[in-house]
Amino acid sequence: MTRGHPPYVAIGEAQRRAKARGLLVLAVEPAGKLPFHFVTGDRDCISLVRVRRLKYPGYGIKEIEHSCKNDIAALRSITVTQEIFRELMVRGPDRRWYRYVVQPDWLAIIEDTGEPADIGSVPPPAGTIAEG
Repeated sequence: MTRGHPPYVAIGEAQRRAKARGLLVLAVEPAGKLPFHFVTGDRDCISLVRVRRLKYPGYGIKEIEHSCKNDIAALRSITVTQEIFRELMVRGPDRRWYRYVVQPDWLAIIEDTGEPADIGSVPPPAGTIAEG
């Protein structure tokens, strides 16, 4: 499915970020055996989250569809109900985070969680699409 080891450090960082947003985080052990790395939840939704660390910038939908095609395919291979979301969290070389909701036929940016402007704001819950 993927080359090499799962991005353990990035997975841990992504889990801490989700906890900081007030989400319940359930770790999946051992990492790499399932198509997602952890599960997040709040009272309204559940997300199956896969983490990817990129070496080169490029976070638009087309770039992510290309650079993370295997990760997206792995998430799409999971059959879920409408109440469960598949989420891809990408950490770039500049240590900024980008989140995407993965649907069977499309991909959308949820939010950019690495911007300094996010410090005082409350991000939308996992699985919601940021307007903009």
